[in-house]
Amino acid sequence: MVLPVAKVKMQILLCGNSELQNPSPHPLSFKGRGGKNTGFTLLEVLIVLVIGGLLMGVVATSLSEGPVLRKSSREVAASLRHARAMAVMRQQPALWKMNIKDKHFWIEGGEPNSERTFSAGITAKINTTSSEVNSADQGGIRFFPDGSSTGGSVELTYNQQTYKVNVEWVTGRVSVQ
Repeated sequence: MVLPVAKVKMQILLCGNSELQNPSPHPLSFKGRGGKNTGFTLLEVLIVLVIGGLLMGVVATSLSEGPVLRKSSREVAASLRHARAMAVMRQQPALWKMNIKDKHFWIEGGEPNSERTFSAGITAKINTTSSEVNSADQGGIRFFPDGSSTGGSVELTYNQQTYKVNVEWVTGRVSVQ
């Protein structure tokens, strides 16, 4: 259904204000009392944008420590993948270990100085087979020469956010969730 459109002409009366009769060409600039164009300079706008960007960066990192947790979970996954590759290349089992209390992990028999440590606020939990548990604070995941593993997972938690690094027992595939 089409509605008819009516055209109406309205007359606007202006009283003595020349600024309204001759508006400036730019919407953010107008003539002030001294007859000069006033408004924001490019430098002022850039300073406001830079300050706003810095504030957004500070607020984003203080609200969520996701990057710290994400980095730690990627390090764990990379270390597990490295252990699997070592087992396949050397044609002998490789053991990846983690100490929950001291917050560090390593590959047993791996390169010197390959031990990694978690950030202070991260809590870790390892789920593995009972044969790879050394104590209440330490466990491991074993990789075999054919690429398979004992399987398990590592859960990293920080500020109510959790990342889980899974290791499939049949294929030894490592994934981060």
